Amino acid sequence: MAPVFIKIGNFVIYWYGVMAAIGVLVASLLFQRLALKAGCQQKAISDILVWVVISGLVGARLVHVFTHFLYYSRHPLEIFQLRNGGLAIQGGIIGGLIFLWIYSLAHRLSFFRIGDLVAQVAPLGQAIGRLGCFLHGCCYGKPTNSVIGVYFPALEGKVHPTELYYLVANLAVFFSLRFLSSRQGRPGVIFCLYLMAMGLIRYNLDFLRGDLTVGRLGLYPTQTFGVVLFFIGSFCLFHLMNQPAPEGKIGLDSPEKDEEKKEGGDHG
Repeated sequence: MAPVFIKIGNFVIYWYGVMAAIGVLVASLLFQRLALKAGCQQKAISDILVWVVISGLVGARLVHVFTHFLYYSRHPLEIFQLRNGGLAIQGGIIGGLIFLWIYSLAHRLSFFRIGDLVAQVAPLGQAIGRLGCFLHGCCYGKPTNSVIGVYFPALEGKVHPTELYYLVANLAVFFSLRFLSSRQGRPGVIFCLYLMAMGLIRYNLDFLRGDLTVGRLGLYPTQTFGVVLFFIGSFCLFHLMNQPAPEGKIGLDSPEKDEEKKEGGDHG
């Protein structure tokens, strides 16, 4: 574990923030490539990238702060110090989804088609971010005598490297959804599978976490979120599969451009 990326005097940049930024950058570049291929306009791509990242960060930070409300109520200025870590992925998902839903309504775009694109790149960004968790020493697991256990300076004995478990699981989801996207034409299916996969990962792997507090239902709050996420994905998938398949390929270009094409006709 090497949490510090660079230190100049009292100014410190941690690997947590660096890997999170790299994850966002890689996912954004891949999203841009997929969105252009799908027919999305460059302005829409730029808007989606900027605001998904902002809304995701805000949501992730808010959930983390509320989860540790007692601490931040005594140290309010630390709410804005992201360099020390403190982003809850469940909040990032919620924040990003809220923005996508509002944006798709406002611009008359297909929420599920945009969601499919985001779902194909998000797991890769999350996987890279988890490497930052490992280097930072957060999100660690319960004590174990297994050969795959790791030592963290702040802890006694070996613990499960749950950060790396998340990393491998997210990579598996990324490659699986990329593979399925080339064979699944119904809009929304990839998005629903992403929600279900994230829910399963959080529910199952969080049993191994050693830094969480059990809630009233006998589950960690992150596991409860995972269950909710899984059932939302399952419900949406069931709804989609019982709808008539869309005819032809509907791009993500702006409605105005589609109207111009119709009015202009064929000049060939």
